Amino acid sequence: MVPNPALKEFVIKTAEQHKIPYQLSFTARGGTDAGRIHKIGCPSIVIGVPTRHIHSHAGLLSLEDCENTIKLTIELIKRLDARTVESFTSM
Repeated sequence: MVPNPALKEFVIKTAEQHKIPYQLSFTARGGTDAGRIHKIGCPSIVIGVPTRHIHSHAGLLSLEDCENTIKLTIELIKRLDARTVESFTSM
């Protein structure tokens, strides 16, 4: 999945403005629905909570990471007006 560059910068800027920690990552395997969706031109990005043993019956995560992911998602939604969304695909 290749995130939309403008959307990625929007997410990073929002996280930094609100002092929400984030980490960029790259995985050689696996995927999400965003991997298919971005191929049809829909700006996409994956925002996930770091979790150990994610596909087992007992995944481990930090509640602080979970809370920060929620904070980031809320701040992004507050800022996603029509003009901002349109800017992700304008040339």
